Amino acid sequence: MKMLLSGIVVIVLVIVGFMVYKNLSTPSDLGLQSGRLAPLASSPNGVSSYAEGDKKVAALPFKADLKSTQLAALRAFAHMPNNQVISRDEQYVHAVFYSPTVGYRDDVELHFDQAEQLVHFRSQSRVGYSDMGINNQRYQEFAKLYLEAE
Repeated sequence: MKMLLSGIVVIVLVIVGFMVYKNLSTPSDLGLQSGRLAPLASSPNGVSSYAEGDKKVAALPFKADLKSTQLAALRAFAHMPNNQVISRDEQYVHAVFYSPTVGYRDDVELHFDQAEQLVHFRSQSRVGYSDMGINNQRYQEFAKLYLEAE
């Protein structure tokens, strides 16, 4: 019986350790790849303007120019809780959102597509299978704040 309990404890610790590692590790597929954001994982814990079906969200229109588009996006992030912009350049922004209770991290990426005059959006959870719709809710909040920005 002690051996069985010890085995279960070891398995649980390995699983928890792996989840903590994944949650703290920056995914390797972030950034632009051939001028696009990376495809989503097969699990239903993300949304993207490049995706199909249930995971698809609308790309957002540019403001007057690239600079005002970027400022509106950064203002939207500033009005949303529990996030930090990690990197940004002329075409791309990467932010990390933190769950205040459990500490889960979700990566949000924006691609400022100047040719199409669109802001592409991708939000993907680092761990877990389902996100209970959190990434879609985050997109809805971001889109509302972005579209309201002057």
